[in-house]
Amino acid sequence: MLNTNTTLPRALTYQGIPIWRHAQVIQWTAQIASGFLVVFLVAWFFFNIANAIEDREIPYGFSFLERAYQTPIGQHFLPYETSDTFLYAFGVAAVNTIVVSIVGVILATALGIFVGVARLSGNWLVAKLALGYIEFFRNVPLLIQLYFWFYIVLALPPVREGYVIADLVYVNNAGISIPFPFSDGLAAALVWLAAALAGVVGGKALHQRLTEREIDTGQASYPLVWGVTVAVVVGALAWLLISFVGGGAPLVVSEPAPQGTFGRISGGFTMSGGLLALLIGLVMYTSSFIAEIVRAGIQSVNRGQIEAARALGLSPMGTLRQVTFPQALRVIIPPLISQFLNLTKNSSLAGAIGFADLTNVAKTMTQTAPAISIFILIMAAYLAMSLTYSLIGNLYNRRLRIASR
Repeated sequence: MLNTNTTLPRALTYQGIPIWRHAQVIQWTAQIASGFLVVFLVAWFFFNIANAIEDREIPYGFSFLERAYQTPIGQHFLPYETSDTFLYAFGVAAVNTIVVSIVGVILATALGIFVGVARLSGNWLVAKLALGYIEFFRNVPLLIQLYFWFYIVLALPPVREGYVIADLVYVNNAGISIPFPFSDGLAAALVWLAAALAGVVGGKALHQRLTEREIDTGQASYPLVWGVTVAVVVGALAWLLISFVGGGAPLVVSEPAPQGTFGRISGGFTMSGGLLALLIGLVMYTSSFIAEIVRAGIQSVNRGQIEAARALGLSPMGTLRQVTFPQALRVIIPPLISQFLNLTKNSSLAGAIGFADLTNVAKTMTQTAPAISIFILIMAAYLAMSLTYSLIGNLYNRRLRIASR
């Protein structure tokens, strides 16, 4: 049979196959064409928006960021005055959202793992309670849950009649006030925190080294004890050295106490009702999804692995911690990252219960600044946060996969 490909010019073939029949060439062509089409549609979309803005004389631009915001922000983790600029106020609101997302992710992960493991418990009552928790909080809309917790907080007694625990914790309808460390000198506090972090890193490295030695030699090396000891000793020595050189402790604990005629709480840290309701709602809602992810991940581990671990004498908890869960992480981490992103984006509902998160503050800014510019900044901020969390999670997942090979 005559091969017709030999009669084609070389430029019309790839690996001896006509380019219109080569699967790889067709895929490349389709992807390039799709890319050009997407770029064209996006450019056309924004070009039309720009024309509409100019035709209707809608204000836009970012020069307002240098003006004074002149609007109070309810609760803020960074120092803030109404004379600060729009840009700084936007940063303060962004930090509020970041703090909520980080604390929420940590609490939701811990609670989700606990409920997910309880879901697989051999105890019928524990397993059913975990199932009921998951089904309830996963199927009730988050906004409804936020309203519920917020009105529960508002139902607490007023400040003067609030609950007092050991003269240290004050619970009332304004929120919860607890003792909290603060620093008169920011530099000293940062130096001590850096030294303490270095101690934790050193303790972790020593723990890993002693663990490997214990596995190789079979001799007890007490890696956990020595790792914790190094972290504590380094932190304590840094504390004593900074206190001696600077003439004062790097951090001092401030205790809340009622002040003035109305008995308002000053000192310590007060978690406002909005922040408290937001954290409870986000943690409860997200942990119900994380619990199902954990359950599915654990059940994906081969049953023979568990039976082998039990045959070697490991306890059920030891089997879970040393055998089952490390293998399940490869299945758990990817969907877990999605839940972290969802929690961060769901925090934008904080405005419904009065907490000054990024979206709520930015919405207020639109009263005196161009709305289009404000919402472009909001989208860029949430995109940056989501991409950062996704990058961290993917790097950890890649490291986990490499370690498991």
